[in-house]
Amino acid sequence: MRAAPLLGLVLLMPFQVQIPSPSPITGRGPQELAPIGIEDLYGPLQVEGLDQLAYNGQSYHRRLVQTRGRVADLVPGQYLMLEDGGARVMLIPMNVADYRDYMTMLGMDVDLTGVLRVLPAKQKTVPCRGQQVLESKCEDWELPVLPDRQMQWPEVSITITRMADHGTNGVPRRTGTRTLADTGVEAAAADGKPVRALGQFRGANLCKDLPGETRRDVADWVLLTSEGPVWVTGRAPAGKGFRLDPAYRGDTSRWLEVNGKVQIAGEVRYLKAGKVALIARPEDAEPVPCPP
Repeated sequence: MRAAPLLGLVLLMPFQVQIPSPSPITGRGPQELAPIGIEDLYGPLQVEGLDQLAYNGQSYHRRLVQTRGRVADLVPGQYLMLEDGGARVMLIPMNVADYRDYMTMLGMDVDLTGVLRVLPAKQKTVPCRGQQVLESKCEDWELPVLPDRQMQWPEVSITITRMADHGTNGVPRRTGTRTLADTGVEAAAADGKPVRALGQFRGANLCKDLPGETRRDVADWVLLTSEGPVWVTGRAPAGKGFRLDPAYRGDTSRWLEVNGKVQIAGEVRYLKAGKVALIARPEDAEPVPCPP
């Protein structure tokens, strides 16, 4: 266990750039000088287990990912590492000052977000933007240059944009915070207080978990929780860095945390959402496939 003052530590890296252009990544011209964010460059956030990223890095190369693991040191003063069992990935801070901050989280179980890149075997120096730079710098100008692969290192790296203690997800725990699983649907509906519901996204009832006629609004969607399926109302299945498609069955493999108030009408439960967040599948939860 780490000392109590470390709990709730969050390191957020603002990521906005201006590309005077034309950018080899985005193709934007000099007339488009508005700041662009990391999602514009590297796509919607993908939440995956560390083993999936470590062993299938090419499938996520230059993508924005979120994962979980234990922080360890790799190259003192330069690079860290994220571990989970036998799975390992290199962690690249944006700069040396960030490395010193992240060192306070050694040994901690963290949620980490960043840009995944596979380490190159041997880079060349190439002309780029009026300079001679390594290939990885030319390809990802806003990110730190990648080091060449070494035998004792993981082959997959993540350049850190956010790291938070998994115990609090970067937010200090509040007295009275409760989950739907702890409270129960009926109790949560009776007292009218907000709860956190964790569950598998089921789209616009794509898996037929609930009677179709109980849908109150065309924008409502289904969350399959440990307490059963609920209609989520009042907010789309989207948030910072992600947007799920209620009509796409492929998105039913995703897991969400929804904060809101429970309502019951007959045998059907509704969750009026105040906030929606994309999460990794809980360790004690098993995905339920949609019937064909």
